[in-house]
Amino acid sequence: MAKPDRKLLKPERFLATVAYDGTDYSGWQVQKTGHSVEAEIEARLSRILKSDIDVHGSGRTDAGVHSVGQRFHFDAFWPHPAKHLLLAFNASEPKGLLITDLRRVPAAFHCRFSARGKRYRYEIYEGWPSPFEARYCHDTRKRRLDVAAMSRAAKLLLGRHDFTAFGAMHGQGMESENPIKDLRRLDVRRKGPRITIVTEASGYLYKMVRRLVGGLIRVGEGKLPPARLAAYRDERVISAEIPTAPARGLFMEKVLYDPRTLRPGVRSR
Repeated sequence: MAKPDRKLLKPERFLATVAYDGTDYSGWQVQKTGHSVEAEIEARLSRILKSDIDVHGSGRTDAGVHSVGQRFHFDAFWPHPAKHLLLAFNASEPKGLLITDLRRVPAAFHCRFSARGKRYRYEIYEGWPSPFEARYCHDTRKRRLDVAAMSRAAKLLLGRHDFTAFGAMHGQGMESENPIKDLRRLDVRRKGPRITIVTEASGYLYKMVRRLVGGLIRVGEGKLPPARLAAYRDERVISAEIPTAPARGLFMEKVLYDPRTLRPGVRSR
């Protein structure tokens, strides 16, 4: 029996979850200088599938930001189980990057526009972390942070608001992005010398998570009262008073979707 002509077959849409160490990457998006996560993924898939593959991410991460749950979709012809493509991808030189889940999704699904929210985690270490942890946390050296005050400030920031003050002046299309975001979760937890901040929202402005963390750190240092952080948000003015926390402590945790949009045959909303 003759094999079907691939040119006559319609490609399918695949959704992938990727984990990566962002230390040695120039960020997610393909750039003229530096090696990006997106470029590495496209190169591997193109070699395996023997055709040019374009991937579409759920969002962009800066240089140095890590991921355990970044997601992307792409269209390809692959007449085999999705897990075989996952194994072929991961059999390549790791380079701090691994696909942890791969599945077929409806053609109408879009990794970015179908998302209902995102979750990030930020790691802080009080003191000097070990050489095996330093790439994955922001260290405070000898400074001790007031986690109770940080938690109070975090609660004041929750809700649907204009978060212009926690965005960046420019970059990644922020100029045209809606600054109204629903901040559903902003938790601050301590376990020994490690402080973990977990945030979940309908979406984030460029560098918003790192500036939220930077503001909370200022509160923890006693340099800013909790109420001032909420007032700063309401003023909707970007200021150097709120620093941007280093990229190395930030992890993309999860992209949230309505499960119905992931089922074959169901139209993505």
